[in-house]
Amino acid sequence: MGRAPILCMQIDEDLQLRLLETCYAEEYYRLIDRNRTHLGRWMPWVKYENSPETTKAYIHQSLVHFANDEAMQTSIWYRGQLIGSIGFPRLHWSDRTAEIGYWLDAEAQGRGVITRACRALINYAFERYNMNKVEIHTAVGNVRSRAVPERLGFTLESIIPQHQWLHDRYVDVVIYGLFRRDWQG
Repeated sequence: MGRAPILCMQIDEDLQLRLLETCYAEEYYRLIDRNRTHLGRWMPWVKYENSPETTKAYIHQSLVHFANDEAMQTSIWYRGQLIGSIGFPRLHWSDRTAEIGYWLDAEAQGRGVITRACRALINYAFERYNMNKVEIHTAVGNVRSRAVPERLGFTLESIIPQHQWLHDRYVDVVIYGLFRRDWQG
């Protein structure tokens, strides 16, 4: 029997969020590699995840950020299988704002996994971290990703033209926000 994860949030009987740890590096890398085309469409970081070693280095760095209360990256487990990642890539303590970022295996889409995981992280941000606001940033053209904050009651706050370099062009980024006072979680 393996050791228990450092941090594990049981969302429901099928869904779990575990702190992204180095013991998951090879499996995490294989998931990224299997979804390289799918993820590469909107995630510029995919091109840098080109070996289990680079993935392990990324995970190690994310654990340093977690230990320093700068970020929190979790892996998404559905029925015992690693299927994606969600977390707080940035925790802005000075203004009490957390940003949520996520990605999911192409085969796991359409089950409400990201919506349920986001709901859990929103609660975590407001209850555990005492944040005032949660944001989700995504490319304007990423319709599936945009549907999540819209479904959860976020407000579209702004569109920043040509904000992110994506492979060979700039893309506009939309910022959604949700204040603690408005959360119906």
